[in-house]
Amino acid sequence: MKKIVIIGGGISGCFAAIRIKECHQDYQVSIFEHNDKLLKKIYATGNGKCNFANKGSLENKYSNESFVLPIVKEYNQEEIVKYFEFIGIKTKSVGDLLYPYSESAETVANHLLKRINELNIDIHLNDEVKDYHNGLISTISGTYPYDALIISVGGKSSPKLGSTGDFHNILIKHGYSFKECHPSLCPIKTKENTKMVEGLRSKVSASLYDGNKFIHEEDGELLFKKDGLSGMVIFNLTHFINGLTNKKNVSIHIDFAKGLDGEYDSLINPKIAKYLLDNKLDIHNTVFNFKDFYGYDNSQVTSGGILISELNNNLSSKKENNIYFIGEVIDVDAICGGYNIMWALASAEKVNKVI
Repeated sequence: MKKIVIIGGGISGCFAAIRIKECHQDYQVSIFEHNDKLLKKIYATGNGKCNFANKGSLENKYSNESFVLPIVKEYNQEEIVKYFEFIGIKTKSVGDLLYPYSESAETVANHLLKRINELNIDIHLNDEVKDYHNGLISTISGTYPYDALIISVGGKSSPKLGSTGDFHNILIKHGYSFKECHPSLCPIKTKENTKMVEGLRSKVSASLYDGNKFIHEEDGELLFKKDGLSGMVIFNLTHFINGLTNKKNVSIHIDFAKGLDGEYDSLINPKIAKYLLDNKLDIHNTVFNFKDFYGYDNSQVTSGGILISELNNNLSSKKENNIYFIGEVIDVDAICGGYNIMWALASAEKVNKVI
């Protein structure tokens, strides 16, 4: 009996276990999770609504795009919807965004857990893996053999939900190289004082610049923090900020009334208008200079991870036999809109096809 061990019980690890067991009923498939439950992070996805995929273009959404897109296109949103409906998750679209019909992440978690139970997948909770060597993993409860090991330990975002990045140190000891990790899809701190408008929201067009070089533009909601900026436009811009080698000259240019002329307080929230006027700021080009990201506690995903140069195109290790990597532990991240879960599921399915 072939033994497949998966380290990490997030959505990529759980989906890999399900698909491998479905395709190879004679395999023993085990998940080792250091939390007290599986899929702990999925409950917070999409503000609890679980936007799991996107029907729109995949271009310019991911880091390491040339590596990612063939895998995501192979197991695309249509395949994901088909599978979710097969296990009882009715889905719906809101524009290009795909959700469970219930708009509840709990629905997705419950149906995946039900499938895990139906397939009698071996689950080890509260069992942290300390290392692996020569076909054995060592955990706090003992040692367990494997024929293939799938590493799905995620990044460092949302540590309260279990994503600590501790296993990265073990992988470094095994000789793997990492791109430095940073929070992504998170608020940012700015050099400018924003306390006067803390908590206020506005629909804006936000343009990212590296010095004088234009990088990317996003339209959507901006939320002022006491020491910086948040909201969907900022979350998406952090993905592109992380793609820059030097962040010293990064700035965000905000147009609060794109294409409109008129008095400030007739176009935007009067309190924001007062802030702009008091600080002699241009309603069509208010510049905020990037200072830092908010921490991992406030980030949805981690930018950085194990270098793709360490992996073959089928996500197997170039350094060690029968070792595979899936999900967020790899140096792959995307903007908001379901793209990160698409990668988690597609990378899991990729390994299923070659395991």
